[in-house]
Amino acid sequence: MTEEFSGVAATAAALMEQAHHGDAAADRLAETLPSLTAAAESGHMDAQNVLGGILLEWMDDPSGAAVWFRKTAERGSATGKRSLGHLYANGLGVPKDLAEAERLFEEAAAEGDAHARFNLAQLWWGKADPQAVAGLLRSAAEGGVVDAHVVLGDLLAAMDQDAEALRSYLTAAESGHDGAMYVVARWYRDGTAGRADSVEALKWFLRMIRVGNADGLHEAIDVARRVSDEEIRRAGELAGCRAEAEAMAGTVRKYR
Repeated sequence: MTEEFSGVAATAAALMEQAHHGDAAADRLAETLPSLTAAAESGHMDAQNVLGGILLEWMDDPSGAAVWFRKTAERGSATGKRSLGHLYANGLGVPKDLAEAERLFEEAAAEGDAHARFNLAQLWWGKADPQAVAGLLRSAAEGGVVDAHVVLGDLLAAMDQDAEALRSYLTAAESGHDGAMYVVARWYRDGTAGRADSVEALKWFLRMIRVGNADGLHEAIDVARRVSDEEIRRAGELAGCRAEAEAMAGTVRKYR
C-alpha cells in the first residue's frame, strides 16, 4: 500500500507541474484527487505535501493547505516546513508571522532544502549581512532554484560586483529565465559589466522573443539599427532565431 500511495503522490506532483501548461493535465490532476486524498489521510507524507500544494496553488484554499503542511512539518518534513513557512511569511491561511516563517525556513534550510534557503535569503534581504544572504542564494542556486541566480545577480549588482552579477544573470538566462535574458541583453548593450557587445545584446533580445516575451522588442530593433546585417544574422544564429533575425534585418534596413 505504501508503494501505491507513493505512486499516487508522484503522479499528482508531476501533473501539478504539467497543469501549468495545459488543460489536459489539469483534468487528470482533478481525477487523481480522491486517491491522493485517501493517501494523505492514511498518513503518507509525500501525499500530504502534494495535496497541500494542490490546495494552495489550484484550489485557492491556503487554510486547507496549512493543515497538511503543518502535519508534515511536525513530522520533520523539510518540504512541509518550507511550505508552511511560505504561508506564515505571506499570511496565507494563517496569521502573518515572519518570526515563525524564519524559524521554519531555517530548519528546512539546515536540512538541505534549496527553496527554503532561497526563501530565507529573501526574508533576510536588507536585514542580515549581505554576504550571508549571498551565501544562501548561491546554495539555493546550486540546488536548482533558477530564480536564486537572478536575485543573487541583483544583490551582487547592488554591491557593485557587476562581473559576477552578469555571470549569475547569464546562468539564469541560459536556463530559460526570460527576465534574466532581458537584464543580460541590456547589460551587454550598455556595457554595464565593462564590455559592450551589440551581437550578444541582440542575441538575448531575440532569445526573449523566442520564448514568448516581446518586452524587449523595441530595444532589439534599436540595437539592430546600429549594427550590420551580418551582425544581426550572427546574433540570430547564436540565439537559434535565424528567421527572426532575417526579418529584423529587413525591418531595420530602411531606417539606417
